Amino acid sequence: MRKIKVGVAGASGYSGQEIQHYLKNCHNFDLECTVGREGFSSGDYQKMDLVFLCTPNEASMEWAPEALAAGCHVIDLSGAFRLKTYSYDEWYGFSHTQKAWLEKAEYSLMPWQKLPSLDDRPGPRLIANPGCFATAVEMALIPLIKDGVIDPLRISVDAKSGSSGAGRKADVGLLFTELYGEFKPYKVGKHQHWPEIMESLEAYAGKKASLSFITELLPIERGISASFFLDWNEKLPGAQRNSQTMLASFQKYYSSSKDISVGIEDHYSHLKQVQRSNRISLQCTTAFDRPMVFSCIDNLGRGAAGQAVANAHALYNFSMPECLL
Repeated sequence: MRKIKVGVAGASGYSGQEIQHYLKNCHNFDLECTVGREGFSSGDYQKMDLVFLCTPNEASMEWAPEALAAGCHVIDLSGAFRLKTYSYDEWYGFSHTQKAWLEKAEYSLMPWQKLPSLDDRPGPRLIANPGCFATAVEMALIPLIKDGVIDPLRISVDAKSGSSGAGRKADVGLLFTELYGEFKPYKVGKHQHWPEIMESLEAYAGKKASLSFITELLPIERGISASFFLDWNEKLPGAQRNSQTMLASFQKYYSSSKDISVGIEDHYSHLKQVQRSNRISLQCTTAFDRPMVFSCIDNLGRGAAGQAVANAHALYNFSMPECLL
């Protein structure tokens, strides 16, 4: 079988470097071309079947249509093609100029999204890779909302990320001397992953949701830890309002996924379980008569590059390599 020729834009950034690391262990793909933020030259596209865009939002919005016009499939790790109904002006601070491709873009949260095969949906495809916080939150909430375990209108999330989630850039606030010993919230009520989460919960769980969402910056390199403060669905019988019911919901949807571990009670999710991997750890418990959940991922792994490479395998209907499991 011919190997898929791949290009990576933004190759010097954290996500771009991580994708290159994963591709070394993916035998169905050949890394043909890497570029920084200057983008591909027009001739590069002729060499490639698939392009990963690990680039800022506005750059992805410009370069994705160029690659697609040249016949390349695109997996975009920015937020440029994630939102269908919420305003880019409000949540990302720019006006979207590629509405046609935005409408065609396929938001793909693994394993919830089953990408149509290339035979069933021919032509160049644009895959919008989910955001890091969004992945950690959606993976925990979708089963519980879908199964009617929790009240979808009473959700509070406190999500904390390592500094690499901000990307590789010169920023005084991200210097070691500024971060060391510090711990602080940011983008309160304004984080761009909130509307993404809202759209995805409705799409995958099939119900309207409402949630408070706080993001905080940890003085560590990588990893996301999200804590969920929930309420039981009022229709759930009292005898089922326990950790076992939540665990059963997670197992129902994730038991066949080797990259997802689920636990109960005192086996709390923590960052060292998932760092430098594509894994996600979910743990559920009850406290103060309320359901609580903890979710951990690596923001550069499952929250970015790992999921992007998994989406590439799903697009071509390849089995997942060990490095993604």
